[in-house]
Amino acid sequence: MKILYFDTETTGLSDNSAIIQIGGIIEIDGKIVKEFNIFSQPHEGADISKEALAINGITLEQIGIFQTCSSAYKELKNIFDMYIDKYDKNDKFIVAGYNVEFDVKKLSSFFKNNNDNFLGSYIIYRGLDPLNWILPLQMLGKLPTLKNNKLSTWCEHFNIELEAHNALNDIRATKLLISIFMSIMYYEKLN
Repeated sequence: MKILYFDTETTGLSDNSAIIQIGGIIEIDGKIVKEFNIFSQPHEGADISKEALAINGITLEQIGIFQTCSSAYKELKNIFDMYIDKYDKNDKFIVAGYNVEFDVKKLSSFFKNNNDNFLGSYIIYRGLDPLNWILPLQMLGKLPTLKNNKLSTWCEHFNIELEAHNALNDIRATKLLISIFMSIMYYEKLN
């Protein structure tokens, strides 16, 4: 089983915002085989929100020295090609992340902005997302109701160290949270 745990930091939430950081962990058959942290300039004409940059803690000056969008895309694609045979329909990453649907959408746009419509050659679009597991586990009485369902709130609850809004730090914390939630579900299955 091949799992791509990943998170993105972006220049905003609009459809035309851009990825500026992709942090990821590749796990194959239960072993971490690769960790990556790619910084990218936004694509040409991208929406850039000063509020989003403030949340990410990244300045316009920093973005200006990141590698080009094209170069970042090539780096990521080379990583994917090391572990996935894009021509084998059964050889795909399962994606995992917190609110991973957003990150998959941004990654798809990132590929398209680099004239590549074939992200689906590398991933299964359905993924592991602890955000989707919270309500069912709460309904079963296995998780408490917290003040909100932000990653930082759940990390605090489970004493998971998190430097929020850094893609690599976020995905490391999310990977631990997925393990905790899966342990809760597995324990429930046994009882």
